[in-house]
Amino acid sequence: MSFAEEIEWLEVSKTNNELLFINPNSIKYNNKGFLSVIAKHAAIDPDDQSIKNDDQFLMAIDCENRLFSKFPANANLKQVKKWESPIDNKLIKKTIINSCSY
Repeated sequence: MSFAEEIEWLEVSKTNNELLFINPNSIKYNNKGFLSVIAKHAAIDPDDQSIKNDDQFLMAIDCENRLFSKFPANANLKQVKKWESPIDNKLIKKTIINSCSY
């Protein structure tokens, strides 16, 4: 018998209407020093503070330069073609900082 692995989500970033979680057990570093992690974005209902929806994705992070790239959750991360800067995205910026501390 096999059991589905229970994912332990860790909240790494929050605003008034959004949350970002990572699965610390999914963190991997490649031979170039880039990190990959499974993340989950959730919207918060402002009326009752419940989570309205969530979306999982794979995130590649260049910790040294504080850059990121997002992929579908089931993607095979081989080579990042385009890095993005989280200049105006507080959620992503804090996620990069917190993820790179592992």
